[in-house]
Amino acid sequence: MLFLNIIWHHHQPLYLDPNADQLMAPWVRTHATKDYYDMAGMLTQYPEIHLTVNLTASLLVQLQQYYVARLKPAVNLSADLISASKYASVAAGRIDPWMDLALKPTSEFDEKDLVALAGNAWNALGTTEVMLERFPEYKALCAKHRGEGIDSLSEQDRREIKFWFFLAHFDPDFLTASTTLVTGRRVKANEFVHRKHDGTYWLTRQITESDCHRIVCEAFKILEAVVPIHRQLMQDPTANTGQIEIITTPYYHPILPLICDSDVARTSQPGDPLPTRFSFPADSKAQVRKSVRYYHELFGRAPRGMWPAEGGVSQEVISHFASEGIRWIATDERILQHSGTKHADKCQPYRVVAGDQQLAILFRDTELSDKIGFVYQHWDGKRGAEDFVRHVLRHAQESEKGDRLLTVILDGENAWEWYRHDHDGKTFLHALYEELSQLQRTGDVLTVTPSEFISGNPNRGILPHPVESMEEIGTLWPGSWINANFDTWIGNPEKNDAWEYLRTARIDLEASCLEPPAEDEKAPRKGSKRWYALRAWEAMYAAEGSDWFWWYGTDQFDSQEDHPFDNVFLSQINSIYRLAKKAGAKLPDRTFAPITKLNHKKTTQKRGGTMLQSEKDQVNVLFQCDARGFSVPTGIFVAGNHPSLGDWIPNVIKLYDDGTHGDQTAGDGIWSLELAFTVGTVIEYKFTNGGQQGEWEPGEEFSYLTRGIVVDRNPDARIVLLDRFGTL
Repeated sequence: MLFLNIIWHHHQPLYLDPNADQLMAPWVRTHATKDYYDMAGMLTQYPEIHLTVNLTASLLVQLQQYYVARLKPAVNLSADLISASKYASVAAGRIDPWMDLALKPTSEFDEKDLVALAGNAWNALGTTEVMLERFPEYKALCAKHRGEGIDSLSEQDRREIKFWFFLAHFDPDFLTASTTLVTGRRVKANEFVHRKHDGTYWLTRQITESDCHRIVCEAFKILEAVVPIHRQLMQDPTANTGQIEIITTPYYHPILPLICDSDVARTSQPGDPLPTRFSFPADSKAQVRKSVRYYHELFGRAPRGMWPAEGGVSQEVISHFASEGIRWIATDERILQHSGTKHADKCQPYRVVAGDQQLAILFRDTELSDKIGFVYQHWDGKRGAEDFVRHVLRHAQESEKGDRLLTVILDGENAWEWYRHDHDGKTFLHALYEELSQLQRTGDVLTVTPSEFISGNPNRGILPHPVESMEEIGTLWPGSWINANFDTWIGNPEKNDAWEYLRTARIDLEASCLEPPAEDEKAPRKGSKRWYALRAWEAMYAAEGSDWFWWYGTDQFDSQEDHPFDNVFLSQINSIYRLAKKAGAKLPDRTFAPITKLNHKKTTQKRGGTMLQSEKDQVNVLFQCDARGFSVPTGIFVAGNHPSLGDWIPNVIKLYDDGTHGDQTAGDGIWSLELAFTVGTVIEYKFTNGGQQGEWEPGEEFSYLTRGIVVDRNPDARIVLLDRFGTL
């Protein structure tokens, strides 16, 4: 039997400015109204589908403590009103700047407000180009600002920008109909827009300040319902009921193996320079323990599984998970390929042992996961679902080998806003769940959660697969779900500088003699020295999060000297010292200069997602287009999402049928071109049969579909493709 294990990963780093006690970014709110509620809620339409949702603690803390708790006293949901005066007294300056803008009269905006509206790196124009296409009025305002600047925007323009920044990040279900949430509240955002036949949304009236207040109320309804919808669908391991297994990640999303011992990167990155060793296993354990405790507070029981941040694993951190009762973790299949196993089968879970403790480890199918994340974004939604299911069924054909577990893991929040022909990926998701429901009825595939697979579920006829029965991995390869190493977070000058800062702060904090939080320590009196000491440690743990290191370095798309992620990281580092001194400790007076530099080198970016790659580990890709049977007057061309493929400008990059550039046989009607790409690059492409440069017609092979691959490591350092023109 083939079991399909889908895990949607939801994460946001802690955007907190500890000095202001305010969030520096709005992305928890925008993804909550666009992704976090509906990704769970739509499963109520497909009761046969079981899957897993990962909710990181850093996301949930911001959602619950900064948005729900702080906004609630000012909201009157029975009247769909918010009291601006009440908000000003209890929450202004304590949630995020864009919440303040929505509730402040636009006529009173000062210079600081205008910077937040349209000047900062994070601002109210921060919406993807694909999303903007669905909101032409919003797009026009963005274009006006880009062309003429903030001074060109009228008061009404500014009012509409702050309004659109909320509304454009609502799930399409909320924009097309009044929707009742699990809490019983009705979201009525559809009253503000009407949807045309071309899929665009237009305002139904001129926006007023009252409308801006109202959209905050509509957002709040969704924000407060995110945890309840997950609680409603949550699996009960005792009764074997529920559709969703809810898991979590170490508290602040740290790359746990690097926190435990940064020198572990030498195994998978032997040629990279590393910073001075950072090795604090106690912090690694604390991050897991804190996350388990917080999960229990929200959901009333401990998690059974964890997604290690970025799939980062090593042999040394296994006991940190197992000692907190975690029964399974997961990572990428490329980790399995490097680990000590007799049979590397990604469709089988394995057992990892650390002393007298053990747990199961699952390995995701990289190609299928990345297809959802990066390839299907240019496809029709139904076509993408059909392609996904076709690949799943190929694995089902191997079911004579016994029970198999096919694991698909990816971000459940970032991909959908890049789906060009499918608003928020909803057509894809509905088609996928419907097809998988049909396959379950015919007995071909069964969706399952990892805990169901391990423990069994008699209500669904699933037999247990105990951890003890799984093949043991001798030594787990240290790496992540990107490149099977840690080079996205460590190993170049800027990332290493951040690790040096972190190490300095950690050593200073330990030397201060401020004790870290005890395992079951009760909250001390606010304002006491112990209270400040615990906050200093909290800032330390927050600074260990993976996201800050992700954004440093020339492997990221960054041309700003004042990068917002640099600001957040440094605010955490500096607050360690400020809070520790308030706790009575004596720490050195240190200055931590900004790490980012102006005019960073821009390298290959994975379009439509968050993964960006370094310029090493090149693999040749041979593009071959079989055009036999077609009249080819001038030649076959390839266009795609990479400079080597013309950056989607058609009829620029020509293939060859003359025995050169990788072509095997001259004149055989199979056109070829060999190019080099970095491992991990997501390639989207299609062919044209001649035409004018920059014009798709009349030679485009199909108008709205694209081909796609993910460049993976290959023993021959070469990937060979053979496509038939006009046929997927």
